[in-house]
Amino acid sequence: MHKRSVVTYTLDQCIKCMKCVKACPTSALSMVDNRIIINDDRCLNCGRCISSCHSKGLLARGSTLHDLEQYDYTVCMVPSSLISNCSGLDELEDLFNAISCLGFDEVVDISPYEGAVMSEVYRLADEYADTSVIASFCPVVNKLVEHSYPMLLDHLAPIAYPSEIAAKMIRSRLTDHGRVGIFNCCECEAKLELAKYPYGNMRYETDHALAIVDIFPEIQRHMEQGRLKVRPYRNGLQSCNPALMLQKPEYLIADGFEKVTNILDLAEFDLLKSFQLLYLFPCFNGCAGGHLLFGNSYLARNNIHALAETDDRPDISIPFDIMFTDEMTIPTDTIKTFAERISFFNKVNQMLEKLPGYDCSACGMQTCRIMAEEIVKGTRQLTDCRILPVMKEEEDVNQ
Repeated sequence: MHKRSVVTYTLDQCIKCMKCVKACPTSALSMVDNRIIINDDRCLNCGRCISSCHSKGLLARGSTLHDLEQYDYTVCMVPSSLISNCSGLDELEDLFNAISCLGFDEVVDISPYEGAVMSEVYRLADEYADTSVIASFCPVVNKLVEHSYPMLLDHLAPIAYPSEIAAKMIRSRLTDHGRVGIFNCCECEAKLELAKYPYGNMRYETDHALAIVDIFPEIQRHMEQGRLKVRPYRNGLQSCNPALMLQKPEYLIADGFEKVTNILDLAEFDLLKSFQLLYLFPCFNGCAGGHLLFGNSYLARNNIHALAETDDRPDISIPFDIMFTDEMTIPTDTIKTFAERISFFNKVNQMLEKLPGYDCSACGMQTCRIMAEEIVKGTRQLTDCRILPVMKEEEDVNQ
């Protein structure tokens, strides 16, 4: 399966502080020859490295508005996370019109699709009450399970991302519009990968990912120039904010990366089996707190109430083959036999015994274990450790 990090390294801005290397939860970053190297297989696109870099040495960017020129008909999908930044319907309709002014032929609110997916998650959790269903609209959670908690892979809800569901259904009704380009507004780095461009994930139905923070100046320039009628779905809007989701004793809904990893730690050892649903948001305040959003995520709850206070519409109907997917993440090490994995593990441990164990990152790797893994793989050498010569000199002096 194609994997590519959405994080871009900017050498000119980097001050070699190594904060990004230390911040990465999967040790995907290392410093080699005075520049940051990103391991695509390890990267979750969680954005923690970007948040830790105060010099803007790391960035995440999507497609640009120039890509609209490639298509005969263009559609912009607007997620609940962006909608929840509007204080009322007037501002929301103003926002949709401003997005339309960027050159889109159609602007689509995808809160109905998000609401329908959320209802299906609840149904699955209640139907399979004897096990914990793990669900999230965020690819970070799925990739984190793949990388660090493979024993929980069978617990992941096999439901497609709402943006993909929306894109498929939109494209199916626009078959006579020539070449259709579907663009998704993304609230975080992780969502940028859920499109064909700019990161080459050709299996997705969505064509382009747009970082909201990149296009916001243009959106703001077109505000107060008209309104485009829109009526978002309440249950869809609620799905982007953990405080407004359906609360039941059997549901554990959590936001924040540290809390998510703690829950997965416990779930891996079957210590949360009393919960039917583990719904996880890596971003604080849920998708409404995405790193690429403007505005105040603390106001999202009040905004959602104002936007859809009396909405009681039923969920839209989504075909089974569009709702569900068999393309959940697959661990990259499944191509190895158990014996091969054990052999690799033993070699890493043997190499780890030769390293100082300080986890100082002087070699450019986050920890000595990661360094040991790279040495066993053949990408690094024991002589790359900068501490071993110092320790040898100290031993010679003491003797």
